[in-house]
Amino acid sequence: MIIRTFKQLVLLACLTLSGTYSSAEPGYIHVPDMSKVHYQLVNDGVVFFRNLHEFHAGATGCCYAFKLDTTTPFGKSAWSVILMKMAGQLPLSIYVTDYNPPTSGNPALIDHIGNW
Repeated sequence: MIIRTFKQLVLLACLTLSGTYSSAEPGYIHVPDMSKVHYQLVNDGVVFFRNLHEFHAGATGCCYAFKLDTTTPFGKSAWSVILMKMAGQLPLSIYVTDYNPPTSGNPALIDHIGNW
C-alpha cells in the first residue's frame, strides 16, 4: 500500500488504532485427529477452540481466539460434525475468518468445515 498524502497517513493511523482496520488472514486449519482439539463450551452456546495453533503454525494460541456459535443452524450442524469427528479421531478442515485474532475480545469465527 502506498500512502501518498499526510491525510491518508492520518486516516490509516486512526483506523488502525480504532481497531476498524483489519489485516485478517482467513483460511483453513487442517486437523488430522479432531480428538486432539481442546475446546470450552460457554453458557451462551459459544464454543471456543483453544489449541488450533498446534495444527497451524500461523494460528493464534490459546484461549478465546476462535469461536463457533452453536445457536445458529450452521453452528448446530458444525458442532455435531465436530463431535462426531472427535469421537472417531477423524480429520477435519476448519475455516477460520482470521488465523491470528487476539486471544480475547474479538475472536475469529469458524465459518465452515469439511473434508475433501
